[in-house]
Amino acid sequence: MAVNKMTEASARPSRLQKIWQSMSIVFESRVATVGMIMVLFWVILAFVSLFWTPYNPNATDFTQNLGPNLQNWLGTDHLGRDILSRLMQGTQVILLKTRLPGEAGISIPGGVAIWGVIGSLSLGSVLGLNAGYRGGWWDQIIMQILDALIAFPRIVLYLVVIAALGQGDLVVILAITITGAPGVARLARSLAMDIKTRDYIRAAETRGENVWFIMFREILPNARGPLLVDGMLRVGYAIFAIGTLGFLGIGLPPPDPDWGNMVNEARRNIFTNQIAVIWPALAIASLVIGLNLFADGLREELTRYQK
Repeated sequence: MAVNKMTEASARPSRLQKIWQSMSIVFESRVATVGMIMVLFWVILAFVSLFWTPYNPNATDFTQNLGPNLQNWLGTDHLGRDILSRLMQGTQVILLKTRLPGEAGISIPGGVAIWGVIGSLSLGSVLGLNAGYRGGWWDQIIMQILDALIAFPRIVLYLVVIAALGQGDLVVILAITITGAPGVARLARSLAMDIKTRDYIRAAETRGENVWFIMFREILPNARGPLLVDGMLRVGYAIFAIGTLGFLGIGLPPPDPDWGNMVNEARRNIFTNQIAVIWPALAIASLVIGLNLFADGLREELTRYQK
């Protein structure tokens, strides 16, 4: 008996082995691997910027203090600010930190895009699971409200939220949450309507389990794969939305630079300094494309693995 128990314990994979098995799904897809490399580049750059940037991102006309062997790798904008330093610090706000209101400069871990997607996934999953599993009036009321939100263009909803609450990182997170929740709810509803017909759901209902227990302990774990892949895609949408709001001048407030605001400031001098527009635009495009490639490749591998 002792030998059998030792054999079973040794055959059971460890936690590190389970993590590696999950990661190996990504490496089986070339598309997902390329996307992951592109995303990791910006994540590493954001972490490095927490401790070091070539120059002060907001310092103007600092080129006069450069020594003979120092140079700006990506050039400077019309105010003499180093573009690379501003790109590095702008990545922090998107991926690593969210600034809280107030003059103390307090921030919490997690970027604006990350928290916005987490908010839309949380709100959309709750609404979609209730609509899909409960059905009836729950489904009718929830989906009618969400359809009304979808009828408005996203940029209009962004403008309404920001005009009502003002600028700020938390306001942008709320705007991303409100505009992204309807799409997540539709996906969660369709998954719940399919999963609730399974035998294990019928068994849970026969045991007399609570409705919330069935939705979050039986349905949600079996629907998390498509929801997580959709969430990765929505991070790219959120980054694009942040850039759009920054370009319009109503996005993330200073002092930390915003990629969209960098493009907006540089476009006024595009005929004299084109690189100041090109680099932040390429930063937005590369990060969004990397996230889309990673999510698409992961979705294909998960679908093939499930079959």
